Amino acid sequence: MRRLFNIEWAKLKYHTPFWIFAGLHIFILLMIFLSAKFFLDFLAGKGEMINDVIDPSRIPVLQFPDVWHNITYVAGFMKIVLAIYVIISVCNEISYGTLRQNIMNGMSRGEFMISKFFLILLLSLSAMVFLLITGLAFGFIYTKNIELHEVIKYVEFLPAYFLQVTIYLLVAFLLALVIKRTGLTMGLLILYTYIVEPIIVFRIKTEWIKNLFPLRSINNLIRFPFSKYLLRETQDYVALQDFGIAMAYTALFIYLIYLALKKKDL
Repeated sequence: MRRLFNIEWAKLKYHTPFWIFAGLHIFILLMIFLSAKFFLDFLAGKGEMINDVIDPSRIPVLQFPDVWHNITYVAGFMKIVLAIYVIISVCNEISYGTLRQNIMNGMSRGEFMISKFFLILLLSLSAMVFLLITGLAFGFIYTKNIELHEVIKYVEFLPAYFLQVTIYLLVAFLLALVIKRTGLTMGLLILYTYIVEPIIVFRIKTEWIKNLFPLRSINNLIRFPFSKYLLRETQDYVALQDFGIAMAYTALFIYLIYLALKKKDL
């Protein structure tokens, strides 16, 4: 296992696109978080009120404990950046013959799969750690009265975010194996993520059927958090049912990746 991790890390540390995508992911998220806070302060400075009752500057979007739910929800929209890098990595291995050469040199297809799992776990874990550091920084900066139970409340959304990103990257890995072409794979993933599945889900009336679709199910791990600021009911926890469906998709995609590697001519 350690050998496979070292092989994958050796590819990453000198791979410029890896650092570009990592930096882009961090930069975009920081800009979104800071822009949200500045925008609310701007509205407050203009004398604007939400529902004629709520002062925008007093909305605790980046304060404990709400910060964990809010930043993980927003960060979920940017997992596409990490998925694109996974697609580039896998498709390059195939198109440049690296995978074929590794297999000829003794690496099994299963070991290749595990090495890419290391990549996926590294990206997901790094993204989660970034949100942990960011959440703590924003929370300590913007929260006036800090108490330990407020700091750790809702922290369950961090591992939920880790699971959400991991499953999405597994989808990207599977598509890259099946399609093998970088541009086409990225286009199909983006198309399915933002157009195909949302349209299908929108047209279905039965809620439990909607929740069985793969991207809908992983997004359900972290539900929309901002309705509470409009005094509406909000699911501020990770439901066991949503976690179970997500884990089932994790097992399914790993199995499909295994089949794709076993049966495809690489």
